[in-house]
Amino acid sequence: MNRLIWEARRMQWRLATPGLLAVVLIGVVVAIALFEIVPTARDIGTREIELDARAAKLTDAPPPTPDEAVGPASADQRFFVFLHSFHAIALKNGISIPQVSYEPAREEGALRRYAVTAAFTSTYLQLRGFFGDLRRLPGARCQRVAVTRPDIGATQLEVRIQCAFLVEGAS
Repeated sequence: MNRLIWEARRMQWRLATPGLLAVVLIGVVVAIALFEIVPTARDIGTREIELDARAAKLTDAPPPTPDEAVGPASADQRFFVFLHSFHAIALKNGISIPQVSYEPAREEGALRRYAVTAAFTSTYLQLRGFFGDLRRLPGARCQRVAVTRPDIGATQLEVRIQCAFLVEGAS
């Protein structure tokens, strides 16, 4: 024991105060690594394994089905069913769309194309869910999407979307 005390005093004399502080700092770093970093890394590893197992069990959700029109519906009736489904998908994802403007189909042929334009605000997660459900809607195609964030710290996005809805016309 006397030898250890003698070596510690000798080290203090050789390294001086900055050297002693460096040794103490190295000891603190080792303690942090042992008590914080190693258990955290172990916890992250177990969580990754659990998430991989949960992801393997997940399946894709069935696509949302638009409301069915009763009987042989015209192209205009199916378009209004699409508008209803468009709003239902938005509400399901927590998005409120105050106004939708649309242009009726101009051409009379086998396919009729309706243009739908909407502007709304949402978070990024809501927007991803909305587009994920909207792309599964039959006949709907997103042509333009403009996403702006008014301020770098804002979580709300201002979104302007232009969609096309294709439906078979009466032949």
